[in-house]
Amino acid sequence: MDELEFQKRVYANPEEVDQEVLDAARDNPAYQKILDQARELNAAVTSLVNNISVPSGLADKLGAIPADDEAATKIASKPAANSNFFQYYAIAASLILALGVTFSIIYNNEPAVSDLAFGDDILRHLYYEAAEIESMQSVIALSTVTAVMASAGSQLVANELLQGLSVVMAKPCVILAAYQSAHLVLEGAQGAVNVIVINNSPVAVEFSFRDDRFEGMVIPLGDGGNLVLVGEKNENLDLYKDLFSENVEWVI
Repeated sequence: MDELEFQKRVYANPEEVDQEVLDAARDNPAYQKILDQARELNAAVTSLVNNISVPSGLADKLGAIPADDEAATKIASKPAANSNFFQYYAIAASLILALGVTFSIIYNNEPAVSDLAFGDDILRHLYYEAAEIESMQSVIALSTVTAVMASAGSQLVANELLQGLSVVMAKPCVILAAYQSAHLVLEGAQGAVNVIVINNSPVAVEFSFRDDRFEGMVIPLGDGGNLVLVGEKNENLDLYKDLFSENVEWVI
C-alpha cells in the first residue's frame, strides 16, 4: 500500500481503520506516525468541539444576514462534488485545535494531548528502570555526573549545585528516539528523585503529571530542551526545580 492510499484510508475515519491499514502501520514507522497523529487530531477536535459553548444571540445574528449578501452567498455555496472533504475538515480542525490549545495554555495552563503522552513515556521509562534505580545506594563521583551531562549536550553552571545532594546514579538514556538524555538519580526525602535533562524541546509549557506512585513535572529549559523531575508522592520537587532550572546550560 503506497502512502497516498494509506493516508486516504486513515483520514476517512482514524478510529475505524481496517486490518490492512493496521498491518501497514505496524510494519512502517512513518505510517504508524500518520495514524497516531490522525487519531490525536481527531480526539483533540472532538474534545474541543464538545466543550465549546455557543455565544448567546449568535443564531439570531446569523439569521439576520441578508439572503442576497455576497458573502453569505459564498459561505452557503456547496463545494464541488470532487472536492476533498478531508481538506475542509483538516482546515477547520486545525483552526479549532489552534484556538483550543492557545486558550488552554494562556488561561488554564493545561498541557496538550502530546504533552500528556510525553508524561506517560517518562513514567514507562522509570518503571522499566525501577529495579536498577532501587538497587543504587552508593554516592557517585562528580566527574561521572559531569560526563553524563555532557553526553546530552549540557553542563552545570556551578558544580557546587551538587554539594549536599546525594547522586546515586548518572547515565545516558533515551526518552525520545534520536535524542540523548542525561538521567540522574538523587536521594530525596521520600525516596529516589529522578532528574532527566533532554537536549530537545518536546514540551513548550511547564506541566505536572502523576500516577498512583510517582509525581513529576516537565520544565522548558531555555531554547535547548526540557528538564524532567519525577519523585515519589509528596516529594518536594520545587526544591530541585529551582536548583536545576537555573543551573543547567546547553553546550551543543
